[in-house]
Amino acid sequence: METEKSWYVLKTRPRQEKSVRRLLEEYGIRNYLPTRIEEHVYVNHRKKKIEVPLIPSTCFMQTTPDSRFAIVNSLKYKTELVTDRFTKSSMIVPDRQMEDFMRVVSLTNANEMEPVPLVEGDRVVVVEGDFAGIEGVVTKINGRKRFVITLSNLTAYALQLPVSSLKKI
Repeated sequence: METEKSWYVLKTRPRQEKSVRRLLEEYGIRNYLPTRIEEHVYVNHRKKKIEVPLIPSTCFMQTTPDSRFAIVNSLKYKTELVTDRFTKSSMIVPDRQMEDFMRVVSLTNANEMEPVPLVEGDRVVVVEGDFAGIEGVVTKINGRKRFVITLSNLTAYALQLPVSSLKKI
């Protein structure tokens, strides 16, 4: 009787996600790396579209509990299984949740999805729109990202701005 396969979360070094995906495919292991296309503009104004991971340094693989460590150890890139902080064992994504996640990514324009690189307390500057150039601090209010503009430590105004209009300083 074959042991049932589960989805495991792998943590990679930055910019090694696609290489890990390629190796897993070569080993015949089902994996998933959600990506999106970004346009990079170089110093010489040349533009190039590149595929980037939707979740940096993260890849998913489906395998049996018995073979998960052997697979990770056989990869030539530094990769580790993400540990569930409550159970202290390898994090398993339930099949239904993984299928839903893959479906959402496939149905959504992944190019419009952005990871939120900002955390509460980060100092940021607005880079576009009417408030361009204004600096402030990110706070979390009612589960939404908000931008707080502080003027001379006397007054604070809360504005809800899209993350794409903010740059961490």
